[in-house]
Amino acid sequence: MKKKILSGILALAVMISCSNGISVSAETLQSTPENIISENDGQMEFLQISDEEVPATEIPETELNVEERNYTGTDLSLSSIMPYSENDDVSNADPNYAYLVENNNAYQGSIENEKEFRWYRFEITEKSKVTVFLQMAETLDADLYMFSLDTETYSLNLVGGSSTEGLGVSEHYADVLEPGIYYFAAGGYEGTGNFTFAFFDSAKDASYEVNDTLSTATNISIGSSAVGVLDSPLDIDYYKVSVTKGYIMKYSISTTADYSLVYKGKSGSNAAIYKVGNEDDKVLIMPGVYYFAVLSKNNTYSATSEYTVNFTKVHELSSDTSAKVIGICQEAGIVFQTNSTGSVYYVNGNPIDISYSYSNSSSNSAGSQSYNISIKDRDDVYAYLGDDALAPAAIYYMKSTRPAMNVGSRAALELTFYSNSNFYSVHCRCTGAYKENNLWQDFKAVTVIIDPSTGKLIDIENFNYYYDYAVGSNSLTFTRRYPSMTLYKYGN
Repeated sequence: MKKKILSGILALAVMISCSNGISVSAETLQSTPENIISENDGQMEFLQISDEEVPATEIPETELNVEERNYTGTDLSLSSIMPYSENDDVSNADPNYAYLVENNNAYQGSIENEKEFRWYRFEITEKSKVTVFLQMAETLDADLYMFSLDTETYSLNLVGGSSTEGLGVSEHYADVLEPGIYYFAAGGYEGTGNFTFAFFDSAKDASYEVNDTLSTATNISIGSSAVGVLDSPLDIDYYKVSVTKGYIMKYSISTTADYSLVYKGKSGSNAAIYKVGNEDDKVLIMPGVYYFAVLSKNNTYSATSEYTVNFTKVHELSSDTSAKVIGICQEAGIVFQTNSTGSVYYVNGNPIDISYSYSNSSSNSAGSQSYNISIKDRDDVYAYLGDDALAPAAIYYMKSTRPAMNVGSRAALELTFYSNSNFYSVHCRCTGAYKENNLWQDFKAVTVIIDPSTGKLIDIENFNYYYDYAVGSNSLTFTRRYPSMTLYKYGN
């Protein structure tokens, strides 16, 4: 029995072949309202991602390895490398009598004469991050100098340090050093007085260090993780995520210690970060650079207790900054993007293209057949954003006999498009024995199935000439196994 095609923008009942073999009627789409999102006309009320960006955590900036003046001392060589301790009855004003220091210990000393140096020594057997934090009396301006020992010539070679100008100003040195024997000195520049320093070394995360400042932050990509330690009470580890398009991502930390992973800030003219839903660690980020920091809540630290930071890609977005309406179906792995009018549209970062064209003609003694079916994806074609059965949805496409593109069973995006003028044409002229298939109809709306991995048309769902009208055994099969798509809107 011939199905009846209703006139108007689109008013038709669609028979869909479901996976259980039962035919069910889809909702009937009546005249589509104007392409304006309104909270009062029955269309979708979008859940805001955030009216404001995620605030950056305030963290005092650490200055490392400041070199406001150069080392002016003489070339140094040793006659002995015998280690001493501060308990020995020798003065460590000479590097030959340097005191041995060990990890996670604090030491005290005194510059008794202006320009005097006090020497210390340590040895590392593997590549390690070394940290020395030097504090001094208000009457003393001392610098910190780090030297490596050449074990063949016994000479000391300057490899770094910290020399900040000012009486009583602390020095903070941190660097990754290769295995070997090292000497460092608290060198008096002006005045005299007591000093104290803490010494730390750790080989656990030397490949990521030194990342204790924004400028030395470790680069990490979305979809990856990093393992580190906080090796001193002064240690804060910074990580930098750079993106050239939008993402929804989650950031998290796994640790048995009382550590936190916090958002520190951003850079870039297009950079913006918004909280998604009620999850504090799920954010939408636009193209730019983003900084995160691992820090201790109560100054705890451990050179052996590791943490793992994770930056998980939830969805990749389009770089189109106008597409601020986002539909998410986490279970299907689909994110749909559009603007408030539905005039631009993307899926998983791919532009959606609903263009379609099919043409075929044949004739024989029984009659003639001429088929011309097309969809034109024009600027005046809009994605329907209503809050009803035709709202954007994730479905599971199984199979169809007349697909626009051959794909296997997969999650797919179901969208309805409309316009104020016809853009979908079914022009089929059939005569003789084929006259039952004769149909000449133009439409102002259509429901389609889109491939999330390409944005291309998989099949036409509603109205489909072959599935809903023509005589034959053609069919489309899909299921609605996913929950409703969560819709978000951010910005203005």
